[in-house]
Amino acid sequence: MDVTVLCDAVAVFPEPVETAMPGWSAAHAAWTAASFPGNVAADGGWLLHFHSYLVTSDRGAVLVDTGIGPAGSQAAEWLSTAGRLPTLLGRAGVGVDEIDTVILTHVHLDHAGWNISDDRPRFANATYVVQQAELDHLGDGPTYERYLQPIAAAGQLRAVPGSGPLDNLQLLLTPGHTPGHQCVITDVAILGGDVLVHPAQARWPNLTYLYEHTPAIATTSRQEVLALAATTGTPIAASHPTHPLTNTATPTAAAHPFTNTAAHPPTHATTAEVTAPSNTPPIAPPTTPCPPHPL
Repeated sequence: MDVTVLCDAVAVFPEPVETAMPGWSAAHAAWTAASFPGNVAADGGWLLHFHSYLVTSDRGAVLVDTGIGPAGSQAAEWLSTAGRLPTLLGRAGVGVDEIDTVILTHVHLDHAGWNISDDRPRFANATYVVQQAELDHLGDGPTYERYLQPIAAAGQLRAVPGSGPLDNLQLLLTPGHTPGHQCVITDVAILGGDVLVHPAQARWPNLTYLYEHTPAIATTSRQEVLALAATTGTPIAASHPTHPLTNTATPTAAAHPFTNTAAHPPTHATTAEVTAPSNTPPIAPPTTPCPPHPL
């Protein structure tokens, strides 16, 4: 099994981090600058990466989250930048029609942005997997209509009722950020979605995010995922930190990699491997370099 990080975009969060994360302090800022400088903008703001994950094995190709979407999408307008996921998939040697399964950790605008193209599922041959609790929360409202309704109409939407196996992966229901948020457990990493939106939440799990649906439940889910990472020695690859981290909030790479090398030329180009704990296979870093930022 291989996991490749697809960095759909990098953008500064539109609000000050101390507004987005109640309880934010100088200690949190100092730790982030020292441990995850790639998540700090030049002006001290919160710099987010928007990572999707491509999981390939003899079972096929699975895409976890679909990023912010193209220019003109809701997330692209919010963040003043456009995503590039289809291009990144091509550089990884996988076409959009070769994706067998799309797993959505949750249905927020920056995780489902490439779901649809011209009112049809962009990934025409994929089953889209969402937690039933997420669907119950969305109902038939505008988020469902924008990101899921065409998929359901095409017969490609699959609702799952909680934690359990999905082929050679494990789904872990981790509510709080949204009612049906889920993580994806692979042989390589725990693909954490927004179970932690900021790396400091791994160091301080009680640090909440303003836009979590239920902060207390989100904190519990965060603690459970950190405990799982500790037990298994598996890094957590969440959506917005620059790189995976351990249960002790230690980044699994000394620096974010920016230089491409052709690992499997000519169809599968990746950068150098990110160092993971010795008992854990390495997770491949982005297929294209993220914009340079202070490290």
